[in-house]
Parts: sequence; structure tokens; C-alpha cells
Amino acid sequence: MASEETKPKKQRDEECIINGLPGELIERIFFKLPVSTLLRCTGVCEQWHKIIRDPQFVTSHLQDAPQCAFLFFPQESVSGEPHPADAILIDEAWSPSTYAVPVIGPDDFLCGSCNGLVVLYTKSSTLKVANFATGECLHLEKPVKNLRGDHFLFYNFGFHPLTKEYKITHFLADPIVGRPCSHNNSRFSVIQVYTLGDEKWRDIK
Repeated sequence: MASEETKPKKQRDEECIINGLPGELIERIFFKLPVSTLLRCTGVCEQWHKIIRDPQFVTSHLQDAPQCAFLFFPQESVSGEPHPADAILIDEAWSPSTYAVPVIGPDDFLCGSCNGLVVLYTKSSTLKVANFATGECLHLEKPVKNLRGDHFLFYNFGFHPLTKEYKITHFLADPIVGRPCSHNNSRFSVIQVYTLGDEKWRDIK
């Protein structure tokens, strides 16, 4: 007998009995599943993949999903002992979540979080966009302008409800003449915006 891996995809689709149910009922079942389980379901058959990856389904599932608290602990020194940055998710029962947070680097800083996505500032040339529910992490190049005076406080992260787009904002600092370049001695003349899905920063003066 052929294994599930060796069966033709068309045959696996036909053997997925649940597909005989109305599409609306299948969606209602999927609404009850966590993101990690849904991601595994996308590989079952073409119909499931299409339902789960539909942008409208993703938005509806996000709205109905239980809320988790995200606690971020920046790097600090306590009694002379260095403690690297760390984070933990707390579920609706105020218990530590089973989600791992492997993407947090020891020197990372939190720029913002929205709808389960987190943007982390690193000391390298990239920013991290992490989804702790799926374990996915995207590395974005920082804007090349003014990297010498870069600081995590210059970045923010949010969601545009009308366009359904996630955006990272960067306040471009102009160092004040005669003072060392830092986030305390800067003024801002340009805001740079990165929309997730694009490949470049846009200047807004």
C-alpha cells in the first residue's frame, strides 16, 4: 500500500473526507484551531490551503483568536551580572505560553508589536519581524541613511486598518551641530516608512 507521501496529490485530495462538508462549516472548524495547527493543515490538500491562506480568513481568525500578553525584558546588568534580552508570552489564563521565543537576540530591543507580529531592533544592519505563533522571522535591511546615529527609539511599528498593511516607521535624525550624535541630541526632518511586502524605505518629508 502506498504511503501518504507517495500518493499523488489528486488522490490525497479525493480521500480528504472532510472536504465533503460545506465550505462555511470547514471554515468554522478552522477558526477554532491555533495558528501552529493551521499551518500544518495547509499541506493536507489544495482546498484547505486555499481557505487558510485567504486574506479574509486570516483577518477573521486573528480577530477571534485569544489574546496573549507579550512581556519583553531588555538587556540589563543586575548586581554586575549581565542579563541578555528575553521575552515570554502569557496566554488568556495568565500562564506561560508554550510558544518558544527563539528569535530574541541578547542585544535586541523591542520597537513595537501588533496583531501577533513583533519588530526587534538589532545592533547589526537589519531589523527582525517575528511571528512567535509560527516561529517565522524576517530580516529587513535598515535604512542606509544616518546609520551612524541609529537608535531603537527612532523606530515604530503599526497596522493600517484601511489598507490592511503593516508599516515600520523610522525617524531620520539630523545631529545638532556642535553636539555628539545620539538620540538625545537630534532633531528629525524626515520620516521613513517601510511597508511589509515592499523592498524599500520611502522618505516622507
